[in-house]
Amino acid sequence: MSLTVLRYLLPGLLLVVFVACGGSDGAAAKGESFQKVTPSEQLFTIDDFRASGFKVAKEYDVDGLTAATGAWFGFWRPAGSDAKEYEIRFYASHEDAVQFGTAFADEATGEDAVLDEDDATWKEGIRDRRYFFAGLLGTHGSGSVQAKYGGYVIYGNMVLLCEGANADHSLGRCAALIDALRSSASQ
Repeated sequence: MSLTVLRYLLPGLLLVVFVACGGSDGAAAKGESFQKVTPSEQLFTIDDFRASGFKVAKEYDVDGLTAATGAWFGFWRPAGSDAKEYEIRFYASHEDAVQFGTAFADEATGEDAVLDEDDATWKEGIRDRRYFFAGLLGTHGSGSVQAKYGGYVIYGNMVLLCEGANADHSLGRCAALIDALRSSASQ
């Protein structure tokens, strides 16, 4: 391939890669700073999320999820993207979310996520936290189980687990949903 052709194809290829990787996922993708743990005086509820377009699929029983006041599984569609899945856990305060929610969120996310009901500390909703990837032949038992949530954020009184291939990808999706939450709250 000549250098002239490559010079014209490269910008288009980079644009395709950027869009395919979720280039429009919130503040983090726009280069703005978004922290994994952010205090907020506002106490959020599931109704705040519903107002921003979040669709609840399930409400979880929080027995065993220390100090949690509620937990929900659902989805939200970032602008220009397919729907993404989230798990939202609420606590009485930001301090409770950090103190009691961090260990549970660490266990449920990332490459080292505990996805087996026998080993998980909080078993509720564990099937919703994993993907099953079929093998090349698509036969039963030929695949692998992987975490749906690459990472999470603690924002105010909530812990938000966000779908993504890794922690950075998830952070961008969490940022997009929180941006929508902030926008709907200011209206």
